[in-house]
Amino acid sequence: MRKIVLYSLASVLLATSNLTASIGLAYAKGDDNSKNITTFVSYDIFGGVNLRLEYNRNLSQYKEFFSTKINRYGLFATYTQALGNYFSITPKVGIVKTNGDFQTLNTLKTISDSSTDFTYGVELNYDLNSALSIFAGYTDYGHKFKKIKDIKASKINSKNISIGLKLNFF
Repeated sequence: MRKIVLYSLASVLLATSNLTASIGLAYAKGDDNSKNITTFVSYDIFGGVNLRLEYNRNLSQYKEFFSTKINRYGLFATYTQALGNYFSITPKVGIVKTNGDFQTLNTLKTISDSSTDFTYGVELNYDLNSALSIFAGYTDYGHKFKKIKDIKASKINSKNISIGLKLNFF
């Protein structure tokens, strides 16, 4: 059912947009020094307002756990405002679905936690040319894993500072 909704949403966006789009890939460092990869697809839906689908994956392992898997799926509204010839700023607001699976060292018991949260962020862009930009951004995912609060990992990776590339299509 989720795939049908996502494919339908993507089809409507492509049909109604002026086909201005961008894709991006970034390396992000979490507030707990974790390593993350973020990727996104963004479509201009009207007047510079974009709809962005974003995926974030935590690549780090934590000493409290045997294994860790944290995925985030986000839907954001963004708007890019030029700050001169080469620089621009992109604030973003949206919702993020966070899924976390943790396997503890002592018992090898798997703990899962999931939530959907309001989130926000901002990016500073530098245009290398009309098709390629580099950016630095901040995103506060807001989710703290409630089911693992007894282990000192209750604030795993809720804020990211990222740096990456955007490819723009016109």
